[in-house]
Amino acid sequence: MKGEDFLFPVEQLLKMPSEAAYRTAVNRAYYTIYHCSAEFLSSLGLPTSRGPQTHGQLQARIKNCGVPEFEQIYRIIHRLYDCRLLADYDLKSNELQFQATAALWVASAKQAIAVIADCKKSPNLCNQIRQGIREYEKKLKA
Repeated sequence: MKGEDFLFPVEQLLKMPSEAAYRTAVNRAYYTIYHCSAEFLSSLGLPTSRGPQTHGQLQARIKNCGVPEFEQIYRIIHRLYDCRLLADYDLKSNELQFQATAALWVASAKQAIAVIADCKKSPNLCNQIRQGIREYEKKLKA
């Protein structure tokens, strides 16, 4: 299974006239980006750790890789992570009660997946991302 495999159920959830379905679609849209990003970084020799710290680690790597083409994913994954938390834990929030809002976040997830696909196609970008993340993590250890 791959991260993109979540997109079909996400699309089905958007068709259901239910706030619970919209919240679940946002949750799965986040995990689509999470898994696609983690798979991509792993293919570059940068596997993501396991456990609760993995979400922050992945976002920090993306944000600090030094490659603007890939860093643009950070804004999407960071905000979608916040929306996932809202969807899962703040049931009194009205922010995700409309299909249009959930659809917007699903579209953002698809945009991020397209960026990852474009980066995969460029050996130069892959090398820059790999090197940028290694340099970032080296600074963290110093």
